[in-house]
Parts: sequence; C-alpha cells; structure tokens
Amino acid sequence: MNLSDLAGNAALKAQLGAARRLPHALILSGPAGSGKHTLARALAQAFVCTGEGERPCGRCRDCRLAAEGAHPDVVPVERFLSPEEREKPLKVDAVRTLRADAYIRPNQALRKVYLIARADTMNPSAQNALLKVLEDGPDYAAFLLLAENPLALLETIRSRCVHYELSPVDEAEALDWLRDRYPDRAPSDLARAAAACGGWLGRAVALLEEEAPEDPKLARALEELCAALEHRSELELMEWSVRVQNEKWTREQMGRLYPALAARARDALAGRDARWGASLSPAGLMDLARLAREGAAAIAGNVSPAHNAGWLAAQLAGLCRAGQKA
Repeated sequence: MNLSDLAGNAALKAQLGAARRLPHALILSGPAGSGKHTLARALAQAFVCTGEGERPCGRCRDCRLAAEGAHPDVVPVERFLSPEEREKPLKVDAVRTLRADAYIRPNQALRKVYLIARADTMNPSAQNALLKVLEDGPDYAAFLLLAENPLALLETIRSRCVHYELSPVDEAEALDWLRDRYPDRAPSDLARAAAACGGWLGRAVALLEEEAPEDPKLARALEELCAALEHRSELELMEWSVRVQNEKWTREQMGRLYPALAARARDALAGRDARWGASLSPAGLMDLARLAREGAAAIAGNVSPAHNAGWLAAQLAGLCRAGQKA
C-alpha cells in the first residue's frame, strides 16, 4: 500500500502493507498532529482507487478527487453537522443520519467511505447507533474512526474495528520532513520546531505556521497565563484551570496549548517576546519549555484535559513561589 504521505510509522505501514484487504472499519488513533487525517485520507483513496498496481495509485480520477476532498463517495461526518455542531461532541442524530446515508449506494466508486473525526467524543447512544451499521451495514461501506482516546469508544465498537495507533517520529526524521516541506525556512526555525513538537509533525507545522493562536480559546488562554505570571497570581492560575474544566477543553485543544507555550518560551529567551520575557527569568523560561514538553507527553498519554490543566496551573504556581520574576 502506498502510504508515502505519512511520515515515520514504519511498523504501521508494514502492517497495512501486509493486509490483503482493508477491513471495513478501522480506528486510527493518536494525539493532535500525529497524522490521523493524513492516514485517513490515504486509506480513503485506497478504498476508492480504480488505478492499476499499488493502491492508492494517486493518479486515477478517484484518487485525485479523494485527495482534494471532493470525492462524492468519501463522506466526512461534518457533512451531517451544522457549523455550530462541528466543535461539539458527536450526537446520536448525526450518527443516525450517517447510518441512513450508508444504505445509499456509492455515486461512482465501488466503495463508500465515512470519515468520522472525533469519534471518541460520541456518547454511548451515538456509539450504539454506529454499532448497528458496523455490524450489519452494506458490503460497500467502510468506516474510518479517528480518535485521540480510543478507550473512550465502547468495547463493542472496538471489537468490530481494526485499530491502528500512530507513533511519534524521532527528532532527526521530523527535521528531515520539515526541511522538505519548508525549504525556504531558516534552519534554526526548523530545528526548534522539530525539537518542540514531541514527534508529532502536525504540531511542528502549527509552530512554524503559527496556526495555534488563531484559535480564540487558545489565544485567550495564552493571554490569561501570561497575565497570571506577570501578577504572580496563583489564584488566577487556578481560576484558569477551572475554566478549562468548565469549558470542557478537548485533548486536541490542550495539545495545541503546549507547543504554543514552548514557542513563547523560546521567543522570550531569544529576545523576541518582551512580555513573556518580563514575566519569567531565563531559568523560569527554561522551566516553562520543560513543562510544555512534559504536559504534551501527558496529554498524549491520555491524561484528561481537566487534570492536565490543573497540573500545569500548579507547576506555574510553583514558578511564582520560586520568585523567578513570575
């Protein structure tokens, strides 16, 4: 199987390459930035590919349409959601609509592929609705469930899917990948992103393209944390962690926070961010970068966002007490 677009993950690629036929239901798991969507896109192409030889061929009309997100038989779950629902847990009504759609035959390909992002946000009712089509759906239907926490899926769902877990790449491989993707970026920028991403290339891309702060919730969190450190206020830090719990932050959102914090620490140490530099001493900024690495590893290890935020607030409160200009 041609999975050249997916970096690293040699064992996973070998496992998929050895499969005679793709299962009709797969769970693709890994933290934000791990390549779940890249792998899902490649598998969707493979399901609908009509080319010769290795699949996906990348050349046939079906492969090209799937790669562009325009294939009528590659159906993202977002198609059944309103804009307001796309950041909320998947509900049973959307799953029932998807299930009904699955019994409509494909438009042009031999298979019809459903991409279910944030599958681990489904409540039991939604999962049971999906279970019915996983068990008794038409032969042409395939389902790709993307999840940060696969254990949030019911055992009955997991038992009917083949699970593929993505792995982080090492720093050297991340750097090589970034060099190919960003040939015009400064080597120092690429090295910093490769070191800070924890092996998850999507996070490295976010660091380089500064995508994370575009999330209003994340931008507000960075502002609140910086202000709390400026004021040396443990109360403000704890209030922030409570807001994370009340707002029901996802692992993906927490996962984006840590690269952003690491970037602030690096920029402040390099003299490019005066405000964060005034909030923490150089030693404190180095501690912040370390906390960002530890927090990212914890959230990748399925620590809940609420507990993760509480841990971060407590650690930053420790910097305040240590008197490192915090």
